Amino acid sequence: MSDHLLPPTPTDPDSTRMQQTSLFGQGIWNVKIWIGLGFVFVLLNGPGDSEFWSPYWFSDLLLYGLMIVGLWANSRYNLRKKIPLPRKFAPAGYIFLVWLFGMIFETSLTVTGAGIGGIHQETLPSFILAQGDYIPIAIVSYLVVRELHLSFHGLFFFAGGKSLTEGLIFTGVLTTTILSPQFYLAPIVLAYYTLAYSSFIALPLLFIDEELLWKASKPKRSPSIPFLWLLGFSLALAIRIFWGLIYSPLVAWLLSLPPNLVVN
Repeated sequence: MSDHLLPPTPTDPDSTRMQQTSLFGQGIWNVKIWIGLGFVFVLLNGPGDSEFWSPYWFSDLLLYGLMIVGLWANSRYNLRKKIPLPRKFAPAGYIFLVWLFGMIFETSLTVTGAGIGGIHQETLPSFILAQGDYIPIAIVSYLVVRELHLSFHGLFFFAGGKSLTEGLIFTGVLTTTILSPQFYLAPIVLAYYTLAYSSFIALPLLFIDEELLWKASKPKRSPSIPFLWLLGFSLALAIRIFWGLIYSPLVAWLLSLPPNLVVN
């Protein structure tokens, strides 16, 4: 009997559950829990943790909403597997989407309220300087997905590891919370930083089939979440050191950017 005359094969409920588990994770590593805690932080802090609000403060909320829609569409319809994208274009597509979502996220930030962007008090210099952070983050994240065969779930927590450089060192919000009498709020702060960074680092994998980014040889074993945290932190720290010591001063000198009155 030819294949087109065979009756359609019913969907295997166990296979569907396995796909959903792979997408969301289990137990404490279920991304639903982390996204929920991240939204608790957003609700408690309003548009941001700064006294100044960007005119586009809601931009990050759009990314979070897109993530929720993407998770729903993938758990129900396996969306990323159905979007046609040639393998040779997938790496560039992923890097571009990380950059695009990163730029959208940047519009939600402001330093003094006078300009848009979280790096410089003026809009154009802020976005010029931001390229030295977001473009390396996009490229490094792609290489990690390629080498470790990460899916959205693993990349979500890898993004959380990258966010620790900001939460623990550069802004110190997470460090301050841990050392304060309200230390019990630290998981909510950590969840927010993970949600924020994953909204541009992991979000593209809800629209691009992750297998299109993987190299042919498979890694010996799947990395643990603590390992992904440590790897993300280490790579992001290297990127931020490159940005602070090389990219930022060099670009500021070449383009004669105005001095940054507020240094993050």
